[in-house]
This record gives sequence, C-alpha cells and structure tokens, in this order.
Amino acid sequence: MTSLSEFDPAFMVLEERGPIVIARISRPSLSDEENIEELGQEFSKLIEHFGCRQLVVDLGAVGMVTSAALGKLISLHRNLHRRDGRLVICGAKGMVLDVMVTARLNEYFKMAETSDDAVAVLNQSAV
Repeated sequence: MTSLSEFDPAFMVLEERGPIVIARISRPSLSDEENIEELGQEFSKLIEHFGCRQLVVDLGAVGMVTSAALGKLISLHRNLHRRDGRLVICGAKGMVLDVMVTARLNEYFKMAETSDDAVAVLNQSAV
C-alpha cells in the first residue's frame, strides 16, 4: 500500500487522523461533467490504491453541486460499503444541503456538521 502523502488530488485536500481520512473538497462548484469524472476517479483511488476505509468528505467549501456529483458520492459510499468501510459527509450547507435533503440523501448518508463531528461519528461506530 502506498502512502497517502504521495497522492496529489485536484479536487480535495486530505488530512489523516489515524485510520480516518478527511477529504475536504476544495472546489466551490461540482458541476462540470469532465471534472466530476475526475472527482470519482480520485475517490476510487483513495479506496482502491491507498486502502482508505474510513472517510469523511467535507463539503464546507462547496456552494453548488449537480446530480452527477451526488452520484459520485453515492458510488463512493457503495464502494466503501463493499469493503466494510464507512463514509460520513460533513459541512453541507445552503444549496448543497437543500439538494441533498430534497433527494433524501441526508437519510442515505451519515451526515455531520463539522469534520470533527464526522470523525467522532466514525470513532463511535468503530467501538
């Protein structure tokens, strides 16, 4: 397994907290189809190449999201679930949160307000 420090993703800034990886999405808009495909590839690489099994995706910097981007989050969740991994989404607000609530994804994903809250959720369910 390769060290996460060797990964330089275009869409996120990564932080490791023990076995938990926080992926802070750094783009304000997740709408361009070509870029969304790259986002999905970065998520897959985190899981398949770097062995990430506990992931927090922080959407705090994201102000706009399309259904294609939400599809990548759903694929990420399924990919982790198949590997006995876990995902918590945090920081969703404004239009992003509205879209997730309308699509009932707030019931599908584990959600938290902050990355610290999300890490706590993963740590609790690990016990």
